Amino acid sequence: MHTTASDGVLSPVQLAEKAADAGVTIMAVTDHDSFAGSDSLRGMATPVPVIPGVELSIRGMKNLHLLGYGLTEAQELRQKVAELAFKREHRAERMLEKLHQLGMPLKAEQIIHEGVLGRPHIARAMVTAGYVETVQEAFDRYLGDGRPAYVSGERLSMDEAIPLMRRNGFIPVLAHPIQLGKDECTLRQLLQYWQSLGLMGVEVYHPSQTGQGYGALDQMVRRMGLLVTGGSDFHQENDSHGLPGCTADAWNQAREDLQKLMQAMEQMKTNEEK
Repeated sequence: MHTTASDGVLSPVQLAEKAADAGVTIMAVTDHDSFAGSDSLRGMATPVPVIPGVELSIRGMKNLHLLGYGLTEAQELRQKVAELAFKREHRAERMLEKLHQLGMPLKAEQIIHEGVLGRPHIARAMVTAGYVETVQEAFDRYLGDGRPAYVSGERLSMDEAIPLMRRNGFIPVLAHPIQLGKDECTLRQLLQYWQSLGLMGVEVYHPSQTGQGYGALDQMVRRMGLLVTGGSDFHQENDSHGLPGCTADAWNQAREDLQKLMQAMEQMKTNEEK
């Protein structure tokens, strides 16, 4: 799930409270290019246990994201994430310049955000300013790939990101695979290659997978010996993502899969300490 440290609308504490109210019993904070959300909850008595994590946007294809879960300090990974966040901030500034040239001026200090300024924050500000009616319209007309105000960002490749996470004791997990738009055969081939790089899991139980069903993907991932993970990808209510706990009813082996993930994280931490 995502907090105000990236493109969510709830603070880390508010998110933990919302998750608890929804009946969630364990959650992961995986902000985009930021550890600030999960770090702010470290040592805090939260109503729901929090798994530290991060979500990296990966170059190479649209909607390719890599989740990382871990219990280590991961200094090299953190440094790289900080570098990406810094460059992302400058990317946002360039998009604001383009919007100004298009007759839609917005000042960075007027945009509500606590973490790295990104496209979702700009899109929400465009709605508030009356330039567009919805966040989706802002992306479709101005901020999406190839649109007039779009600026490409610097991203790692899977060849870089997966080994980086593994070196730092983090579990690399492919996020929302259905959003890659690949058929089953192509996805399997991609997973096999990424597994050879060190990929350890796949986010099978994601809201975007609901329409196609979870069964085939679940079976493929398990047969490949990869970890099965899942969640809501919550950002805010009434958007294209899910609400906390929304995939739980369909995830029959959630408890066993969580145990495997936690064991893998503990093993990675032990290896890091040796």
